[in-house]
Amino acid sequence: MTIENRLGSFLSTIAWSKVGLIAFASKPTLDDPARASQVYTSYIHCTDGEHWDIAKPQLLEDVSRIHDNAQIAHLSWSFFGVELACIDASGRVSIFLHNGLLNHLSCVYHSPSPADGFSAGIVGFRWLNMNKPILLNNPATRQGDKQFHYGIHKVSPFGPWHPHPNKQACIGVVRSGKVKFWYQQDVRYHEIVQDLETDLLPEDYYNIASFGSDRDNTLILAVYSATRHNLKLFRISIQWKVLATGGGNPPQSKPDAEWATIQVKRIYSNEIYCPSHSQRELTHLEVVSPTNHPESRLAVYAVHSSDKGSTIQKIEVVTLPIMLHSNFHALGLRRNPMPDDPSDIVQFQDYHDLNKRLIGLSSLYADNIICCTYADGSVEMRQRLTFGETLPQFNPQSVHNLYDAGFGFPDAETALEICISPNMVAFVLLNATGQLKLYYMRPILKVENNDASAPIAAAIALRHTLACYSTMTSDDIILIASVESLSRPADFQQSVLKQTHRAIGFSLDLPKDVQADKFLVLPSLQKLLSLQASLGTLSGWRRSPAGVMAWASINLRLFSFALTFTLKATHQKQPGGGEGEVKGDTIITFLGLARWCIDFLAYLNQDLFELGRNPDKFLKPDSVSLPLIMLLGAVPRLLIRYTLRGLRGLEQLIARNNSKADSDPFTRLAYQQLDEILRSGPVQVGTFEKLVNDVDNFMRTNFQDPAERLVMEQSLFFNAKIPVELHSVVHRIRAVYLQRIKPDVDIPTLYFYPTKWLGITERYHVEEADDVEIDGLRKQLMKLDDRPAWRRCVRCGSIATIEDLTKTYNKFPSMWTVAFQRNCICGSSWVRCSDRSLLK
Repeated sequence: MTIENRLGSFLSTIAWSKVGLIAFASKPTLDDPARASQVYTSYIHCTDGEHWDIAKPQLLEDVSRIHDNAQIAHLSWSFFGVELACIDASGRVSIFLHNGLLNHLSCVYHSPSPADGFSAGIVGFRWLNMNKPILLNNPATRQGDKQFHYGIHKVSPFGPWHPHPNKQACIGVVRSGKVKFWYQQDVRYHEIVQDLETDLLPEDYYNIASFGSDRDNTLILAVYSATRHNLKLFRISIQWKVLATGGGNPPQSKPDAEWATIQVKRIYSNEIYCPSHSQRELTHLEVVSPTNHPESRLAVYAVHSSDKGSTIQKIEVVTLPIMLHSNFHALGLRRNPMPDDPSDIVQFQDYHDLNKRLIGLSSLYADNIICCTYADGSVEMRQRLTFGETLPQFNPQSVHNLYDAGFGFPDAETALEICISPNMVAFVLLNATGQLKLYYMRPILKVENNDASAPIAAAIALRHTLACYSTMTSDDIILIASVESLSRPADFQQSVLKQTHRAIGFSLDLPKDVQADKFLVLPSLQKLLSLQASLGTLSGWRRSPAGVMAWASINLRLFSFALTFTLKATHQKQPGGGEGEVKGDTIITFLGLARWCIDFLAYLNQDLFELGRNPDKFLKPDSVSLPLIMLLGAVPRLLIRYTLRGLRGLEQLIARNNSKADSDPFTRLAYQQLDEILRSGPVQVGTFEKLVNDVDNFMRTNFQDPAERLVMEQSLFFNAKIPVELHSVVHRIRAVYLQRIKPDVDIPTLYFYPTKWLGITERYHVEEADDVEIDGLRKQLMKLDDRPAWRRCVRCGSIATIEDLTKTYNKFPSMWTVAFQRNCICGSSWVRCSDRSLLK
C-alpha cells in the first residue's frame, strides 16, 4: 500500500521533507528479507559546483534496533519537516528528530512493542496541521517586454492542531478499530488510545485508512475492510484540556496529566465497489480537506485497481446544520443552550477510469492539486475542481507554474513507489532493485522564438519565492535553474536573477535611509545571494564574475553577523563567572574571520593599485574588475562599509582591553593575536574607509533617477560590467586612491600579498597537505581524517568542522557559530560527511 508522503494518508515508505531530507525504506527480497527493516536517508546536492545529483543513501542505524528488525510500513515527515515518524508492520511507532546536520537524526520517542502485531498494525497515519498560514502564489502576469508582476496570498489550514504553536501531534488508526493519538507535552510524546468500534471480528479489520481535516477543525477518518467490502467514515474531534498559547511558553497543566481527549462519531457505513470494472479492487483511500473556497467540500478519493488500470472514485461529505424552529429554542433549551448538531450527508460523485495502474494519490498545494503517480513511473498533476490534468503549455502572458512555461516531468522507469518534492518540481522513485532515482521537470514543448526564456525565468522565480517565504529548501528549484542556464543563452541567468529579485520584492537600488544592521538580517538577501552564487559556480567550484559578486557578499555578511555576536559576547556579564574564558574563546573563534577580512581588503586594493597605474585597462567593454565593481555596487559597498566599521570597532575593543591592568591572561593573549591580525594588512582600515564613504556619497548625490540606478546596479551585480555612466566614478576612485591611500600602502607587500586562500574566485585547497582544508565557516585551517568529523554544505560545497552544540551553547551561549549549526552561510543545509572525493 502506498500513501501520501506530506502529511500522511496511505502507508508510504518514501518521504521528502521541507528541509530537503529524503527518507525511504527498502523493500524485502528473497535474498535479503531483513532489508525491509532498514531506513535510509538521502538528499539533493551539488557535486562539483555545476552538476547536481541525489546523494548516496545513508543508513539510519537506530531504526532496525528500535523496531526489532520488523518491516517498516510507513514513513512520514511532520509539517516543518524536522520530525520523522517510522512505523513498522506490527504497529510500533518511533519518532526521529532532525536537529542540526541534515543527515543526522536522533530518536526522541518509540512506543512499546504491541502484544498482537497483526491486530495492532497501523493502516492510516497523519501529522496534524500547524496553526500557521499557508502561502500560495498568484500567477505571474506580464507587464512590459520581459517584466512580470508577482503576488502571494495566504490561506488558513483547517485543524485540529496542537495548542502550542511549536509542538507536534499525530494520529493513527489500527486494524482492530482503535485510534492512537500522540502529542508533545514539554519534550516528550504521550499516547492516547480510543476505540472507534469495540469487539471487531478479524474479518471486519480495517485494511486501508486515511485522515483529512474538515472546516469545523475536526478530522474525517475513512476506513475500508477488504473482506466486507465496507467503507466507513468517522468524524473525530480532539478536545484539548489546556489553553492555546501564541507565545513561546508551553500551556500550563499538571505534570503527566493528559492534555487531550478524543470523541468519535460514525457518519457513514456501507459497501463500496468499483463503479465501472468489477475486477478492480479498492487499493487506496485519500481524504482531502476542503480548500479555502467557500463552495469546496471535503472529499474522499477511493482508488480501485487491477493490473490493467485504475478507477478513481470521488465521494464528498456535505455537512448541513439541523435547522430548528425558533419555538424550540424558547423551551427548556433556554436554560441549557446547546449548539445544533450538524448532519453529514455522503454523496458519491463522478469517477475516472485510467488505463494504467495508480500507485499513489495525494493532495498538494493547500489541497488544490491532486497528484497521481503510476507504476510506469509517470506523474500527473490534476486540478482539484475539475480533475483535469495539467499539461505543458507555453503561456508568455501569464505563468502560474513551470507547466505554463512548457515544462513537464520526463519519462521514468517502472516504479514501486514515487514521492514528489515539497516544491512539486521533482520526484524520486524506488525501482524494482531498491534504488532511489531522481527526476525533475524539464522543457517538454520546444518553443522556437526569442521570448521562450522570459516565462521560464518567471516560473522559476515564482517557485523560488514561494519556497523562500515558506521556509522550504529550494535546492530542487536551483537544480532546474542551473541545468537550464547551461543550455540557454547567457542572458537567461540574468533574467532568472532579475525575476527572482522582483518576485521576492528586493531591489539592488538600496534606499538612502537603509539601516545596515536590519538590511543584513533580511532573509531574502541571503536567499538571493545564494541563488546567484549557485548559478554562478562552474565545474571544479570555479566562479563566474556574477558568482564572485554573490559569494563575496555572502562572506561579508557572515563577517558582519559574527562580529555583532562577538561584540555582544565580550560585553556580557557571565552569571557563573569565568568571563575571561568566555571572552577569550569568543575572540579566538573570530580570529579566522578577522584574517579573512584584512586579506579581503588587500584583494580589493590590489586592483585599485592597478587602476592607478593603468586606468584605460579597466574601462574597456570586455574588462572585468570585480573589486572595483564591488565598490560601485550598492549592496556590496554597504557590506564593505559595515565591515570596515566593524574592524574599527575591534580596534577600539583592543585598546580598551589593553588599558585594563586586571585583564585575564587568556583574554589578553586572545586580544593580542587579534591585534596582530588587524595590523598585518598592507592597507590601513581607517584610510580605506574614507575612500568607500566618498564613493557612497558621490553615487547617492549624482545619480537620482531610480530607474536609471536600478539598471546600473543590475549591470554591476548580475553582469559584472561597468556602465559607461559610471566611468566618471571610476576616475574619481582612482584620483582619491592615488591622493589619500597609495602614499600609506606598503606597495611590495600588497603586490605579493596572498589572497587566493580567500576562496572568492574558486574553492581553495591547501596544497601542502592532503588532510588539511580551510574551514568555510571559521576561515581557519581544519584537519580532515577518516571519521565523519566534518560537515559539508549540499549547495555551495563549503566544509566546516562539526561542533558539539551542547557543550558550545552551554559554555558560550552567545558564540556566533551556534547560529550556523543547521544551515551553511549560503542558507542551505550541512550534512555530516567523510567522502573526500567531494572536496575536488
